[in-house]
Amino acid sequence: MTIIFTNIEFLDEATEDDVVSLIAHTVSQKAQYILVLMGSQSTLRIESIPAIAVATPVPLNACIIPGVIFEDHYSYKGVLVLGFKDKICSLLIPDIAASHDVLCQQLQQFVASNGTLGSAGIFVDGLSPAVEPFIATVYENLGSDRILIGAGVGDLNNRFNMCVANEQGCFSNAAIIFCLSNTVKLQVEGKHDLPQVAGPYLVTEAKDNIIYSLNYQPAADIYSDAISKVSGMDITQDEIAQHIHSYPFGLKQLNEEYLVRDIIAVNGNSLVCVGNVAENSLVYILNATKDILITAASDAGKQFAQKLQPNTAEQMHYVVLIDCISRALFLNDEYQLELNAINAQMPVGKKLAGVLSIGEIKNTDQGAIQFLNKTIVLGGL
Repeated sequence: MTIIFTNIEFLDEATEDDVVSLIAHTVSQKAQYILVLMGSQSTLRIESIPAIAVATPVPLNACIIPGVIFEDHYSYKGVLVLGFKDKICSLLIPDIAASHDVLCQQLQQFVASNGTLGSAGIFVDGLSPAVEPFIATVYENLGSDRILIGAGVGDLNNRFNMCVANEQGCFSNAAIIFCLSNTVKLQVEGKHDLPQVAGPYLVTEAKDNIIYSLNYQPAADIYSDAISKVSGMDITQDEIAQHIHSYPFGLKQLNEEYLVRDIIAVNGNSLVCVGNVAENSLVYILNATKDILITAASDAGKQFAQKLQPNTAEQMHYVVLIDCISRALFLNDEYQLELNAINAQMPVGKKLAGVLSIGEIKNTDQGAIQFLNKTIVLGGL
């Protein structure tokens, strides 16, 4: 038995009856809390979860996520069922766009039960414009002494779909926070290594996660001109959507690293990002290539493995992987190469279990919590 999980179960394709059976098996393993992660193309519907949760003798939460990962497999149709060893307090926040006072009151319920030490997981609607203000409020209430690891959830093909559920119902614009350990801190590594190829550009009009203008000109015009020059192709505004996974934005941070902002849609002359971009900020255009992504995956695995304590396989067999869905969409069938590169760096006795996410969540070296894009995040003991 591990320090966090009783067991983790995976099915590449799963009916509702299959998932109910996996949940029953997980309960038989003495799990005290269950998390169900459902690929966005799964035949299991999130509307089924409240009734399943009511019938389950331990607390159960569920999320829709673009894809799930287990060992050397990934699936957009698959389901992961995670059983947790200890009784923990999980918190479902039904509206992350609620007022600051309301959110603080709700988050303090989690702090009252779990404190501010150890490690916690978080899943939040990654397509909500409220995601970053919410994460700032989470940090305000949980502080820097608790390591957070998590993901943006949802369905890229149905941006307003319900994505979080428990016995109370199904919710969009919502989040789940759950305790991994009140005493043990995960080791966490995050990496993207995307180089700058153009910019900077001044964000002259934006609201939440939508950029309307760069350098006082329509954002889509500036972007299409820039990636045309970089790529050597004539990319019209109508063709931008074919290239957005190759050319995300980057916001330079104090440590000279770039905070990536993926573009998920072109709406007229505006660009819709995953995560907010503030007016008067400077953005650069970064470039993703197959070789860069796979090399970064290998490096992330290597650097993470170096952080692990020796002989911890019996404490936590599984390494948590949060990998951005935009990396998989860019690599397409060759995403398996990225997954293989990470697996090749894992110590003996460690296996991957995780998700393809709409944004990745982790602490910075200074403790603050960030919402990342196009990044590999690994966590474990």
